[in-house]
Amino acid sequence: MANIHFSEEGKHAETPLKKANYKSFVIWIGIVVVLGVGLFIWAPWSSGLYNKYEISKQMSVTERGESAGVLNKAAELYNAGDYTAARKIMQREYMSNPQDPLLSYYFSITLIKNSQEHEARTVLKKLYEGESAFKYDAAYYVALSYIKQDNKKEALIWLSKIPQGTPNYQKAKELSGKL
Repeated sequence: MANIHFSEEGKHAETPLKKANYKSFVIWIGIVVVLGVGLFIWAPWSSGLYNKYEISKQMSVTERGESAGVLNKAAELYNAGDYTAARKIMQREYMSNPQDPLLSYYFSITLIKNSQEHEARTVLKKLYEGESAFKYDAAYYVALSYIKQDNKKEALIWLSKIPQGTPNYQKAKELSGKL
């Protein structure tokens, strides 16, 4: 046993077994570092900020008249998660009535869901600049559209436009802290 671990002069000798253990240790450290860096870059816990903080899960329509049936169909599709079909219906309606804040709001969300964030922001900014009940919801969704595109700087600017006392203020504050 002593011959394996010590040389003839009584000094500690480096055996093939010790070299193998050292190499294994270095390989394992390398794997851990690569996995750590990979998780940091991928960051699955932060990629869902848009989904975690979105507010309009369901579309409800209170319209009356000719467009009520069309909007009910759009709401049905929206609530079923078919945002592409809902966007097509809402786009036609929006083109004929761009002043309708409810339609503008939900139409812009379908645009975001269909990765048309720039177009959605155009609609949302008009809502924000007006006197609609959706004014600060629009600002919140502009911020979320930037988050979806990983533009934290612009998202923070829009989150800061949501004043205290509004329904989305707490979410905006919490989301700002996470960015």
